[in-house]
Amino acid sequence: MRRALVLLTTVVVAVGLAGCGEAVDTAKQTFPRSTVPAGQGGDENGGSATGKPKTNDPAFSNDKLRTLDPCGLLTDDILSALGKPADNSPEDFGNCANYMKDKDGKDLSITLYVGETINGAESADENIGGLPAMVSELDDHSACFVSVITSTNPNFGIRVQVGGDGDDLCGTGRTLLTSVVDLVREDPPQREEKKGSIAESDPCALLEPGALKTALGGVDTTISPYTLHWCNWIGDKITAGVWFRTGYDPKDSSVDAGQPVDLGNGLTVYQTAETSNGASCRLVWRHRSTGADGADEIIEVDLDNSEPAQGDNGCATATAIVQLLVPALPKP
Repeated sequence: MRRALVLLTTVVVAVGLAGCGEAVDTAKQTFPRSTVPAGQGGDENGGSATGKPKTNDPAFSNDKLRTLDPCGLLTDDILSALGKPADNSPEDFGNCANYMKDKDGKDLSITLYVGETINGAESADENIGGLPAMVSELDDHSACFVSVITSTNPNFGIRVQVGGDGDDLCGTGRTLLTSVVDLVREDPPQREEKKGSIAESDPCALLEPGALKTALGGVDTTISPYTLHWCNWIGDKITAGVWFRTGYDPKDSSVDAGQPVDLGNGLTVYQTAETSNGASCRLVWRHRSTGADGADEIIEVDLDNSEPAQGDNGCATATAIVQLLVPALPKP
């Protein structure tokens, strides 16, 4: 299902990455564990761009990152320093892209991700805006990924992906992310408030742990957020996931969202089930219309069971999770 696909994608990308640039001596920090030490907390003013970088700066808390408008971080002033900007393209609650030209007139594609899991954060050996940072580049130099780690346990951060025909995509990414970090600290652009929106909701916080455990048949799970809008609960043989995203209404005939299932109280979800390798069920529905093409607020609930009972496709359990989730959601 969805989680397995993401993990596979992460591995494929990681295999193709190579280091970009040398470590900055004044920012270098060796992390002995698989996560950046939680004790490296920022003070009120955050880390220094010329001293030791710090995570867990209050200005970059997960709750505050959820309130940010990612396209508001790609300002005309910031992008104009890199070339000739095009219009920003919102791609999800935490993502925004701009497909522009660099100063030499070459294609330059920029995608900003706010609140992403940062894999390999123990390798962060640079300092961008007072935050631990890491830089990776594809072997063919067609894209560079520049990330800052904003919080730990788990490691979350802000990442920019830069692609194009220019000679120094990593330098472009560093320049861009430095400006973005400064803006978050000094004048963070806020989302336009919309009644009932899930954009600022934490999916990990909406399901009562005891009720979820009961819905999963008494299975113990560990919370594992993937992004600020996507949360997994992982057990030995069963995994549940809740994902808040943007997209097309699944009832649209052009979207292959599965079979409609009426759960009552005006809620119709669209179901896809797979039993060829364990049991996997996906339930998806539109929470709120935004009026923008392809940008409605969508909720997806996934259930994967590697050893289901005979005849169990996972959808009864997924439905139970939906019924726990819906009352906790903001009301459109």
